[in-house]
This record gives sequence, C-alpha cells and structure tokens, in this order.
Amino acid sequence: MKQIICSVFAVAGFGLFVANAVWAQPSNLEKAAHMLDQQSRAGKGEFLTYLTGAAAAYRWIGVKSDIEGSGSVYCPPQEMKLDGRGYAKIALEEYQRRKGDYAGLHEFPLNVLALALLRGLQERFPCRSEAQPLPRS
Repeated sequence: MKQIICSVFAVAGFGLFVANAVWAQPSNLEKAAHMLDQQSRAGKGEFLTYLTGAAAAYRWIGVKSDIEGSGSVYCPPQEMKLDGRGYAKIALEEYQRRKGDYAGLHEFPLNVLALALLRGLQERFPCRSEAQPLPRS
C-alpha cells in the first residue's frame, strides 16, 4: 500500500513538472495574452479577475506596516478608478512592448502577465519619492 501511494505521488509530481514545462512555452504565453485581450473586450473572465487580484495585492504592498522601508509600488491618482479592463490594457501594452523579455520567462502565463501588469503600473504611475518636493500650484 505504501509503495502504491509513493508511486501515485511520484507520477503526480512528474505530471506537474511536465505540465509546468508545457505551460511555460512562449506559444502558451501568446495564447494567454490573446485570451486576456478577448476577456478585456467582453469585460469579464477569469484572467481579468486574476489581474484585478494581482493589482489589489500590489496596492496592499504599500500599506504601512511594522516592516521598515515598505512603500507603494505604484501610485495612481486618487480619483482614478481602474477596473479589470484597465489592468488588462496596462498588462497587454507592457507585454507587447517587451515581448522578447517575457517570452524567456519559464513561468505560468498568468504569472508572466501579472509581472507585466506590475511593471506597467510602475511605469505608468510612478510614486513620488518622499524627498521630492510637491509641485507648486
């Protein structure tokens, strides 16, 4: 019985290893980007939900905590309301701009698109450093 259980775990582990290698292929990343674009146009879908969750997590990173040096990773204007479509647009623009860089990553496609979202948010909405003075009105 113990050998059967070990065999099942070994086969499952190998299956996950192979699945990860297959999912990490550039063609799957391109398919994921296409699916994200379609879902963005429709205004619904699991990819939009995933990126919205990632964006929320990126915002929570900046919440003051007892960890010294924590700060926001992107700073959109307070009046700006971003939704799944907005996040998808930012992620897709960043992905298209640096497609070669992202194609070399061996991660699940949604993780790569979440990274593209983070980089796009940082580029589009950089945070003003505390040392930088406020612009005069």
